[in-house]
Amino acid sequence: MSEVRDALDGAGIAWELIVVDDGSGDDTQAILARLAGDEPRLRPLRHAERRGQTAALRTGFAAARAALIATLDADLQCRSEDLPGLLDALGDADLACGVRVGRQDPWPRRASSALANGIRRLLLAPRLHDLACPARVMRASALERLAVVTPLFDGAHRWLPALFVLAGLRVVQRPVSHWPRQAGTSKYTTRGRLRPIVRESGQVVRLALQRSRALRALVVVAVIAAVTAPYLYGLGHWPLIEPDEGRNAEVAREMLELGNWSIPHFNQIAYLDKPTMLYWLVAGSYRLLGIDEFAARLPSALSALAVVALTWAMARRLVGGSRALLAAVIVATAPLVLVFARLVIFDMPFTAYVTLALYCLVRARLDGGARWLVPVAGLAMGAATLTKGPVGLAVPLLGWFVGRGALPLPRERTPRSAILLATILFAVVVGSWLVLVLRYQQDFLRYALVDETFLRFTSVERFHRGAPVYFYPLTFLWALAPWSVLMVAMLPELRQCWREETMHGAALRFAIRVAVTMLVFFTLSASKRPQYMLPAAVPLAIACAIVVVRNPGRAAASLGLVGAGAALSGAALAVAGAHGLHLQGADRAVASAAVLTTGGFLFLGWGLLVLASRWLGAWPAIACAALLSPAAAMICVGTLAPWTDTRSARGLATLLPPGAHVVAFQQFRTSLPFYLRRPVPLYSLTAGELTSNYICANRERLEHDPNLRRPKSLRHLIASGEPLYVVTEPSRLEQLAQLSDGLLRTVEADARSVLLRR
Repeated sequence: MSEVRDALDGAGIAWELIVVDDGSGDDTQAILARLAGDEPRLRPLRHAERRGQTAALRTGFAAARAALIATLDADLQCRSEDLPGLLDALGDADLACGVRVGRQDPWPRRASSALANGIRRLLLAPRLHDLACPARVMRASALERLAVVTPLFDGAHRWLPALFVLAGLRVVQRPVSHWPRQAGTSKYTTRGRLRPIVRESGQVVRLALQRSRALRALVVVAVIAAVTAPYLYGLGHWPLIEPDEGRNAEVAREMLELGNWSIPHFNQIAYLDKPTMLYWLVAGSYRLLGIDEFAARLPSALSALAVVALTWAMARRLVGGSRALLAAVIVATAPLVLVFARLVIFDMPFTAYVTLALYCLVRARLDGGARWLVPVAGLAMGAATLTKGPVGLAVPLLGWFVGRGALPLPRERTPRSAILLATILFAVVVGSWLVLVLRYQQDFLRYALVDETFLRFTSVERFHRGAPVYFYPLTFLWALAPWSVLMVAMLPELRQCWREETMHGAALRFAIRVAVTMLVFFTLSASKRPQYMLPAAVPLAIACAIVVVRNPGRAAASLGLVGAGAALSGAALAVAGAHGLHLQGADRAVASAAVLTTGGFLFLGWGLLVLASRWLGAWPAIACAALLSPAAAMICVGTLAPWTDTRSARGLATLLPPGAHVVAFQQFRTSLPFYLRRPVPLYSLTAGELTSNYICANRERLEHDPNLRRPKSLRHLIASGEPLYVVTEPSRLEQLAQLSDGLLRTVEADARSVLLRR
């Protein structure tokens, strides 16, 4: 009191001092009453219970009667002697605030304050240096204009200068002294400061986005960059992994080279195991970007991003914005999605088309517009069918017919004309390609429906892809990890929400029905692969988002257990890898000592981050769940490169002189034609080395194809004396030696092949 009187009376400033007692339990009230009896310019106000510093400021602002208002804390670390200087600095501005010089706080508080100030400046006011200094002078009229933009929310005292800037008000700053604390005890701890700052940041960012078009654009760019980085980073770093990537990338290259966009070719042999949509996409990417691994994988990466966007759009219509954002994050950070988004394979574009069809059907039911949405769904199912065959029609239709009953009744009856148009569009998309193929091979439809579809569904022996009935539940646990663990832990919330007759309950029932239908469909199939459950990842993500938002505390607690387990297992892996432990065998060779070490440190760091973030609250911990898979995807690009080199013929191709005559004997490296940019004749009895059921089924018809020969005919080529390179596997060397009469000598060998020269 005496300091205020000395500082302001000495400067000739008329003043009134309002002191707000925020529910103190000591004798503060009595002391203030006694002082007010001696000084009429002192007005003490009291809160019956503690309401916080922002509430105290609001009370004081409401009671102030002057045109100018100054603020100070009662701890006396900022003194009233600086107020005249701030008043002079105000000029025609709306707020003059102090910048504390020579902070006298303990170092933990200085560190947390510096971090908080840095975050606030980065988000809102980069030109302001100290946003939380309590020494301020402002115009009452400016406070009224600020209230139009935003009320002073709890914690706004930490953001006051930034809020003035957001409201378009002018702020100036001036250095002020900072003193050791002389009165009272601070109620803030580092945790007590950081947790509300994290919460308040969301409120202020939302306000900033509403006020600034430039910031909205910047945030959109930042979000797009953050989402796309794990998908595009190092996309062309790895060679094409055999057999699938090498074959699919080469089919698209030959489509572009031969100019035949209707009949795919592999090694310049007709290849009709799958329809042509993926090859169109990859060939188009080659035409735009050139022929390389990045261009080959780009359609899969873009398809994954489309799936993320469609997940957000569908969930937004079903359950609203916050849950939609979380559902999109779950899909974007699911390991299964990240893996297959970086491979030249059918399943990611297929998932995008299936999700588009379901989105259109959901919109048509809930919002109307079936006259155009249902035909678009028909087009999407046509594109899905052109990607993977009849399953492109079966999967979305089965999921929709089982799940739609959970949703509210449609706003309007779907016109028969819309269904008819969707059917026509589907028939045109699929039928136009079928007509071209049937002109090439009249019995193709029998092969596609019986050999490729029916037998894939019913015969384990045909495709050798059998798995136990619990294959997909086990796949689910790692495919969406750590979100899958959260979903299992949230089963009580799921059961409760399932029973509710609300839109959230309806959306949950729809999502679970669709996902289970898809998983049961693929479980009944004799052919099982992890990527088959990619379309089910979208409804599962929506269901997970619904239950996590219902009870984030339970989700964070479950995630804490996962983080602790990850930290312990990560430490064990890091130690094991550092001591040279690695797994051996064709299917486990990926787990080298370097991979185990890197993965161990990744799990250790992530687990510790999760445990630390729980200190700040539930949502920071949940946000950490989104970091694990993208971090792994980006960190492991370099670590996994040695393993990918063993699964590709890129290194082998570098050993061959340009234009060298190369053939394959009883082995075929599917990426070798891609890297040589020409076919590699195969000498084989069955043609199974080409990994094409269609070519195997038509082996007799292809008897005279120059790129597919019987093994014995290689003897004549070797005997001709023409310079020749032969690629084979080590187990075929003895057979090859008998054919060549010892005329071939070994040039090089890698993990899978031997290169010989005539």
